[in-house]
Amino acid sequence: MKYYQKNICNNEYRENILTNSNFQNALAGQNIIQKILIGIFSIVVAAFLSIITLLAGGVLETITNVLKVNYFDFLEITAIALYTTALVIFVVWGFEIVSTTCVVALIVLGIVIYVCFEVNNKIPGIGFWLSCLGLSIAFAWVSTTITALFIAISSIYCGVIGEFLAVMGYGLIAEVLIIGVSKIQHEKDGDGFITIIAAIPVIISSAFIAKKAIRGSPKFRWIREVAVFWTSIGGTSFYGADLTDASFDGADLRHTDFRKANLTRTSFKGVTGLELARLQGTILEKPKVRKLLTTNNGRGEDFTEANLQGANLQGADLREAILIKAQVLDTDFSGALLTDACIQDWNINKNTRFQDVDCKRVYLKCSLHGNFLEPKPDSGEFQPGEFEKWITDVRDTIDLIFQNGLNWRAFAFSLTQTAINNEGLGLSVRSIENKGDGVVVAKVGVSLETNKTAIHGEMTNHYNQAVDSIEAKYELVLQAKEGEIQRLQNFYDSQQKFIQGLITGIAETKREVTIKGEGNRVYMMNQAGDIMESNNQNIRAGGNVDMSSGNKITVGGDVTNSNLTLADANSQVSNSIQQLRDISTDTSDELAKILTTLQKSINDEPALSENQKKEALEAVETIAEEGKKPSGERVNKLCSMALNALKGIASAVTDASKLAEVFKTYLPTLTSILGI
Repeated sequence: MKYYQKNICNNEYRENILTNSNFQNALAGQNIIQKILIGIFSIVVAAFLSIITLLAGGVLETITNVLKVNYFDFLEITAIALYTTALVIFVVWGFEIVSTTCVVALIVLGIVIYVCFEVNNKIPGIGFWLSCLGLSIAFAWVSTTITALFIAISSIYCGVIGEFLAVMGYGLIAEVLIIGVSKIQHEKDGDGFITIIAAIPVIISSAFIAKKAIRGSPKFRWIREVAVFWTSIGGTSFYGADLTDASFDGADLRHTDFRKANLTRTSFKGVTGLELARLQGTILEKPKVRKLLTTNNGRGEDFTEANLQGANLQGADLREAILIKAQVLDTDFSGALLTDACIQDWNINKNTRFQDVDCKRVYLKCSLHGNFLEPKPDSGEFQPGEFEKWITDVRDTIDLIFQNGLNWRAFAFSLTQTAINNEGLGLSVRSIENKGDGVVVAKVGVSLETNKTAIHGEMTNHYNQAVDSIEAKYELVLQAKEGEIQRLQNFYDSQQKFIQGLITGIAETKREVTIKGEGNRVYMMNQAGDIMESNNQNIRAGGNVDMSSGNKITVGGDVTNSNLTLADANSQVSNSIQQLRDISTDTSDELAKILTTLQKSINDEPALSENQKKEALEAVETIAEEGKKPSGERVNKLCSMALNALKGIASAVTDASKLAEVFKTYLPTLTSILGI
């Protein structure tokens, strides 16, 4: 670990690689001379901004002078009362759309009334009064905002003393300017009284807003952010630096820039001044997370959906904490206290560390009333080291929830198709549990590197597609004639053997079977790594894979007859097409020509395996057989299945291939001819 000097004020570490660096007990930010100079500058600027307050009070006093009313006239008292009320509203709610719209409407309405009814008569009235009131409120709001900003800057630099000096300086200079303007204009004695009264609520409002902004009020967050920006200029900068595994324990980090820095496992224990640092885009931006990282104490706190990604929580006290949907990717919990914490749906990964965690029990759910449910372990307590082992198993598991019971055929298909699509991915069925009311939960183990969200979505999608397809095929069996019934029944028999093998494998290996994808092949293996046996059956259930031999179970698309050669398949297709030609209908000749072209393209396509060609030719034969029937007697679902099979084969070749071009050209025509 590289050590740095204690005083790093004004130092630039912008975009440096500072992994494993030691900045413990360092003093960062700006040096004392800079703070004093910028603090004095802020106080002076805040004071001289009283000129805007002078405008607000001057416009308000114009009502008295132009309308020739006394100071305590009803119109003047009403104007002062509304003016003060507007400032109170501004302090409480900030720039709300409703209040801002009201002020703008007040000015516009006053001007319209004045121009339409009062200018020609040269007698100012209610229109003049409304427009002056609106303008004075607008000037007061602007003055309050800008003054609050510079008071906040002074407070950040010099604390309470800076805030007090800024307020006092602002007030004194405001009164001096008011009196000076009155003398210059040679106004009668007593003029300027309303302006002085108008300045007082502005000064008080500015101080209140500055205080609220510094304390993090959402209404005035932007004032605090701008103030922190100005006070960080020239300070210590870690902008874009890689601070992985660095330590700032005990450091003073006010006026420091951490924007876009990599803070993975960076330690901030005992750090002060972070609330005055630039933290946008980091996990330190949220006050609750910042407090946890600096104090290491989050016992009983609510961190629902908190971003703790990469946080250094070594030894942190998180007992009884709520970590629902918390992002804890790459987070270091080494040595942390997690007993009785609720970890419902938190997001962890292989880099989340749990070494030596002290945890006797955790909860997996939280009720609407805040009660923790589903404790783990189910009874007793975790013994030392058991939590880490348990959470590692959970970390590598995908939970598939089925609300209407489990369709085994669809589940087997989703497992195997996902393994095919993700070459080398190992999926292990760890448990299948009936929760009652038709709800079934299947826990599927995956490797540490797996994107669980993507795999969960893919498996769910394959399962739903398989359910729809299976339901359609069952209905098809009822509609099909004798020849088709036997072919479809063979498919279901073969699929049932695969499912039975899966169930048996789960039972024999204590409910854990791995579906392994290697290239085009998928195998079922038990925990010992043995290939599951299935009586030499060659089963394919959802993809484009080669047929296996021996006792290996291969999973891919629909079942094809392993004894049928490619030449036999071509012969059957040719016979069916010739029979189609012999039938004289409006579409038979065109259909025969298209199917002949498809047959030739399939046989000539080098990208297809022999099994893929046989499967495609089987689909062509099905279309030919259905094409021989009158349109009213065709089994549309069988035609649709055949076309879908051809589309699936087409997806296995490149768009530039001859076969892809033929499919693109003729599949729409086939769809039209078959009336699908």
